[in-house]
Amino acid sequence: MRQVFSVIVLLLAALLAASSLAGFQINQLLREDEPIREIAGDLPEQEAFSEIISAELLERVEAELPSVISALVGDRADSLVDDLVGSMVENEQVSAAWDDTLQETRSDYTAQLEGVFADGTTGDASDLDLAVDLSPMTEAMTEPLREGLDSALGWLPFVDTSSFEFLAPEVMIDVEATLQDGADPYTWALLAAASEHWLVIAIAAGVVALLGLLLGPRRSRWVALTVGGLLALGLGLWIALTAAAPDFGPLPDAAAQSLVDHVQEQYTGWAQPPWWIFSGTAGAVVVVGLLGSLMPRSKRA
Repeated sequence: MRQVFSVIVLLLAALLAASSLAGFQINQLLREDEPIREIAGDLPEQEAFSEIISAELLERVEAELPSVISALVGDRADSLVDDLVGSMVENEQVSAAWDDTLQETRSDYTAQLEGVFADGTTGDASDLDLAVDLSPMTEAMTEPLREGLDSALGWLPFVDTSSFEFLAPEVMIDVEATLQDGADPYTWALLAAASEHWLVIAIAAGVVALLGLLLGPRRSRWVALTVGGLLALGLGLWIALTAAAPDFGPLPDAAAQSLVDHVQEQYTGWAQPPWWIFSGTAGAVVVVGLLGSLMPRSKRA
């Protein structure tokens, strides 16, 4: 009976260990500045990002400028926008605004998940939709353009320079959550809330593992350790190849696909290494368990 309990307890320890690492990463994504900065902080430097912003700004310039000003600007609209977007990488204000956008979005989404956990959910995936406010970004990006238009055209008596403020609009992007059929948004909110206690889970995993070793009689403890290590190894490899390396799927727009691929690559580069280490450690535990079970009886406790 002690042998069975030892195996069960060490299997539980493996589950707790994997849960603690997953909770640690979720907690970092939701409550720390650096992970999201590492994953998406360099998006403004990507050519695809520039293409998307350039197209949006050019469309606004052509559609919103008063006709008399459009006649004065003429074909220079394209070059004005290209110059603006081309200087975006070197613009520290744009980089700071993008970082502010990332951190505010992260903070707001964490509060949103905590609200779902506290108040419940309708069960609809829309409860997990993510709202991204790009207004600080557009304001910082278009400031040189607005100042340039003000300098070039502000002297004209019929030009109201305040009209250029349309180039810094409030822009909100809603990112719709895509959940598998039958998935409950409350489960995701529960994971977000539980992730804050990852350290407690890690300590519990260590205590349970020690208890499992103490429960096992002689060779049985090593067998139980091997079984627990195998479960931890399987969990580590599975998460490393799935949740830590997601596939966001194809998109119809090539520029958007390029950005999604970049975020996917950055996320995988951030999330996967700890799971490789976890899997390697679990593999070492399996080896120790196997060696312990093969030791002569006189050398076993």
